[in-house]
Amino acid sequence: MPPTSPDHPRSRAGWAVLRVLLVLESALLVGVLIFSVAAAFGSVGPVAQNVSIVAMAVLALAWVAITAVAALRGRPSWVRGSALTIHVLLFAGGTGCLQLGIGTWQFGFALVACALLGFIAAVLARPDERPVIDEGASGA
Repeated sequence: MPPTSPDHPRSRAGWAVLRVLLVLESALLVGVLIFSVAAAFGSVGPVAQNVSIVAMAVLALAWVAITAVAALRGRPSWVRGSALTIHVLLFAGGTGCLQLGIGTWQFGFALVACALLGFIAAVLARPDERPVIDEGASGA
């Protein structure tokens, strides 16, 4: 089967959906970070636990935001792999919310639906082709 070009309509649609999802997920992770910082300051629990939750929120936000910015600026190949990984982990988080009863069931299903949509979009999205460097034309 011939490879799909990056300008194929399915690939362009995949990138469009992926960009929207990554920006939306970044915005939601800003809310998660604000909530976790506020909860850490109001908690009387162990300091290490509070710091680890805030650090996890910062790292998750940084990862998704960097991927979103790169997807908005172009179509590098690493964005596709990063988005696939993000959405596999989001699927795990959504199913965990459903199994453990964290939040409402609608929240868990929304996470799972976003994860599936993002995974499909990342599979459909094709990165820009890398320029081929001709080894023999080095000017020597």
